[in-house]
Amino acid sequence: MDNRAFAHQPDATHPIAPMVRNRPGKPPGRTLKVVAFNAMGGARVEGIIDCLRRPPLAHADVILLCEADWNWRTNRRKFPAEIAEALNLSLAYLGEFARPEPAGAPNSLKGNAILCSQPLDAAYAIPIPNRYLHRRLRRMIGGPAGMVARAHFRGKALHFGVVHLNSRWDPAGREAQMREYLSRFPENGPAIIGGDFNTTTLGLPRRSSFPQAYLRLMMEPRRLSDPRRWETLFHRMEQAGFRVDGANAPGKRTFTYARVVPPFVRPNLDWIGLRGLEPVTGSAATVPARTSFFSGRLSDHDFIVCEVKI
Repeated sequence: MDNRAFAHQPDATHPIAPMVRNRPGKPPGRTLKVVAFNAMGGARVEGIIDCLRRPPLAHADVILLCEADWNWRTNRRKFPAEIAEALNLSLAYLGEFARPEPAGAPNSLKGNAILCSQPLDAAYAIPIPNRYLHRRLRRMIGGPAGMVARAHFRGKALHFGVVHLNSRWDPAGREAQMREYLSRFPENGPAIIGGDFNTTTLGLPRRSSFPQAYLRLMMEPRRLSDPRRWETLFHRMEQAGFRVDGANAPGKRTFTYARVVPPFVRPNLDWIGLRGLEPVTGSAATVPARTSFFSGRLSDHDFIVCEVKI
């Protein structure tokens, strides 16, 4: 699958246009299953597909992907397109960053994706402010941005959004990112947003910040399991009508760079927010990013999932 298979939708606010490829819609049910996942590039494509084909992730209606690489860290593979093809889902993809190409459109992208069991339209980018950008990314085309797309379920228009906030910035910085993202998000109607919000509750501007941050997190462990008290971006979400209760498992932990890290010291970074929709009670869960108990991790993040009444 190459870029010519996509309909490019111009967006003057971001130098890289979102790409959309639609497939025929599947018969909708009375609930909608939503999955969010930071794929860490998506190099282990087959393992991720395997997880998405098994309960409780199987038959997802919407998949919100962060760090979904396109010919970047994936051995020249188009990770989000392969996931969409394997699961027979429509795809909207935004490359936040692209490697400059000598001629023609850039073809090595790092960004976010929305996959959906119904055709997607009205996709656009929302650039967000940023600090502490990695030096490699400073040489690339583009910049940090979230994305929005629309689909119809049972005759109802729903907007879906995905955004990846900055892990090195502090809570005030992430609030500024969320504020800008929501300022251009459609104001009315049912909607779902999700992604890696990097809710560490702290700023991590330098490598030397990490030891002190770890000590503080150990002394205040609730920051790890429930960061909402310290991350003011959740207030911005509430003001825009989005709530996370019921769509996220209580006390979930979603990030770990290695299996040897005990669950009780892992942070809770990934979220799903609902507006004008009700979660199915007890459906929210965190699912390990591995194909079996003995296999290696597919990402440094786990999957999160919930079902929503429509």
